[in-house]
Amino acid sequence: MLQLESIEDAYSFHSYDEQSIKLIKPKHTIHNHHNIEDDLIELRASVLIYKDCLISKNWPVSFSQFDQACIKQLANIDADIFLIATGSYCQFPEKECLQYIADQKLAIDFMDIGAAARTFNILSSEYRKVAALIFFS
Repeated sequence: MLQLESIEDAYSFHSYDEQSIKLIKPKHTIHNHHNIEDDLIELRASVLIYKDCLISKNWPVSFSQFDQACIKQLANIDADIFLIATGSYCQFPEKECLQYIADQKLAIDFMDIGAAARTFNILSSEYRKVAALIFFS
């Protein structure tokens, strides 16, 4: 378990493994109810997490398909920093994508799922505008 309480009005990570993540729903805390499963949502497909929104459509199935179209979608989200979870280990996109990110002046960090989950919770708890795009492979 990553965090005992949720961030008010935002999702936070509860736990993760290589195939799924569990998020604490906005306005829920996991220790106020007898059945914590009511406070959690489990996801097993690519998803963008931003505040109280989950955006699952139009993302590639795996990080290997991350491209400029994904970056353009991210640029439409009002976040200050983007965490890209690349699966069970850290990967980076092609040089052209990295250059495109730099040209767009976006703050994007690539990391494994665990690092993204921990970093997202910390930045959210500081009320930073952070979004996490999760890939499982």
